[in-house]
This record gives sequence, C-alpha cells and structure tokens, in this order.
Amino acid sequence: MSRISCEIIQDLLPLYHDDVCSADTKKLVEEHLADCPACREVLSHMSSPMSLGAQTMEQNKDEGAGLRQVAAQWSRTKWISFTKGLLISCLAVGLLFLAYVGLFEWNITSVPTRVMQVSDISQLKDGRIAYHVKMTDGYHVNQASYDTDEEGNFYVTPKRPIIKSKKFADMGLSNMYYTNNIKERNDYEKSFGDGVQIKALYLGTPDDRVLIWEQGMELPPASESVEMQFSSGE
Repeated sequence: MSRISCEIIQDLLPLYHDDVCSADTKKLVEEHLADCPACREVLSHMSSPMSLGAQTMEQNKDEGAGLRQVAAQWSRTKWISFTKGLLISCLAVGLLFLAYVGLFEWNITSVPTRVMQVSDISQLKDGRIAYHVKMTDGYHVNQASYDTDEEGNFYVTPKRPIIKSKKFADMGLSNMYYTNNIKERNDYEKSFGDGVQIKALYLGTPDDRVLIWEQGMELPPASESVEMQFSSGE
C-alpha cells in the first residue's frame, strides 16, 4: 500500500481531531502520524488554544485606541456645536430684546414743539410754575428729562421711544399740567450743584423750545381749580 500524502492526512485531521471520522480513517491517520512529525505538529496546533499573534493584538489595540479617539473627538464636536448653538440662540434673543427695548421702550426721541400745545401758564401759591401741556399728535409721552445749561436755561424735554404709541395718549405726560419749582432748584444748585441759577424755563430742547418763564416775568396766579389740583401734594 502506498503512503498517503500529508495533504490528504491534513484534510482529514479536523475530522480526526473532533473524533467524527470512521474507525478505518482514524487508523489510517494514526499510522501516518506515527511516522510524520509535520502532521503531528499540525495536529498539536489544533489541540492548543488559539491565540492572536503579538502583531495582531497590537494592531487591534491601536485600532481600539483610534476608535476611542474618534469617539472622543465626536463627543467634543457635539459639545462644541451645542455650545455654539446655545450662544448663538442667546445672542439672537438678546439682540431681539435690545431691539425691542430700543424701538419701543427706550425714550431717546425728543417730542417736537410743533405738536405741543402750551396753555394756562401760572404760578401756584407755593411759588411753583404750572402750565398745561397737550400733545396734539395723539401719541403717548413716556417721560420728561430735565437739563440746565451754563447760561441758566432750564429745559423740560418730553421724551418718546422711536416707535411711538397712541395707547393712553390722552393721559399722563401727553395731556396734563407740568410744574417746576425754580426757587427750590436754585437753592439746591447753590448748596449741592455747580451754582448755576435758573434764569429761564423752556419746554423742549436748546434747538427747539417754547419759553414758559424767564427771570423778571410776572405770571398770573393759578386758578382755584389748579390750586386744588396740586394742594393734595402739600
């Protein structure tokens, strides 16, 4: 009987190793293994636990580290994108809020004197100057600012935001009596301010103004109804 080649025996070794071959095949393989160190070595490798080579393990280690680095980079990118989105959203909301305040709430526009109707200029018993102001354009006035220049001109300036509102246009500063205590303001400036004494009272601004009172001007006494209107504050 001719010797069976190693190739055939090695094809049979898995069956032999798992003990699923016939008795004749098992005998044939064992007879070959008795005289063939090469096939015995192949069988021994089948019997030993499979292990990755050092190079394969190192490669897998490097690949795992690379995957972890990619995951970390992706997480940082997500966080950066979220932070940027949050900052942009906050900035947009802030700008919208500032735009709203600037247009609708910030009183930076002086009311022109052409829409001011001044009447009933008089002097109260306590020395205050009273005068009625009505805005003829029907828009609301939010506040009035006060300023005195170096020459002693005192300005009462009604103010509005850029976007005017007609809400309550017939109430408040848009249709009411204004009062100013010149003596009290002069005493304050003399004691605590820069000492400039008020010589004239204007409604408006230095470039657009209506004279209410000036030094040496005699004003009529306030009517009883006006006196009663302000007597509750005394």
